[in-house]
Amino acid sequence: MKKPAAACVGSPALGAFLAKALPGFSLKIYSSAASFLKAPARARLAVIEAALPDMSGRDLVAVLRGGKATAGLLLVLTGAGPYSPAAAALSLENGADEYFSFPPEPALFRARLLNLLARSAAGAAPPAKPSEYAFGALTVSPEARTAAVGGARVRLTALEFDLLLYFLRNPGRVVARTVLLEQVWKLGTEAGTRAVDKRIEALRSKLGRFGSKIRTVFGLGYIFKL
Repeated sequence: MKKPAAACVGSPALGAFLAKALPGFSLKIYSSAASFLKAPARARLAVIEAALPDMSGRDLVAVLRGGKATAGLLLVLTGAGPYSPAAAALSLENGADEYFSFPPEPALFRARLLNLLARSAAGAAPPAKPSEYAFGALTVSPEARTAAVGGARVRLTALEFDLLLYFLRNPGRVVARTVLLEQVWKLGTEAGTRAVDKRIEALRSKLGRFGSKIRTVFGLGYIFKL
């Protein structure tokens, strides 16, 4: 029988824990987010440390969820220190499937991960993205690349439209500025986080009353609240 594959993104301590907690798994260890993102092939399951040397684990989860090739990965975050409900909630909002404080109880950790893998194998394919998004009077067509409020077209630049579409596809999820730079600007962090703030300010203004749906989460980024 083929071994289930798992990826560890984090410190040697996390790798050593996973090697003991997941006997029988084929485990690949990555020391940074960049090394994992550059890997040619990935396992179905990735266990990610919250504090990575090049970006936060939550930001990496958001990046993976936003990519076509990685959106379906099972993602588990681990954070140092006592279990924090706030940290767990934020991790889940960013797209993680599970959150544990490190080190977790090995038996419970293994049971939950096996449960995740079993549910994933039995589940159906993810639903197709809608041809049009509608939130009250706001309608957005990804194919036609048009946005309208109350039937009146909203004139958006290409970047503003991509930004709005990203929020519509990730409602209720806190998105860091660095993630928006990676996923929408596609320039890494070269443009700078201030560029994100300025563009979102312009987008809010053009959307009128719907602009208030894009809310600032101080110290973290933005969230699109329905």
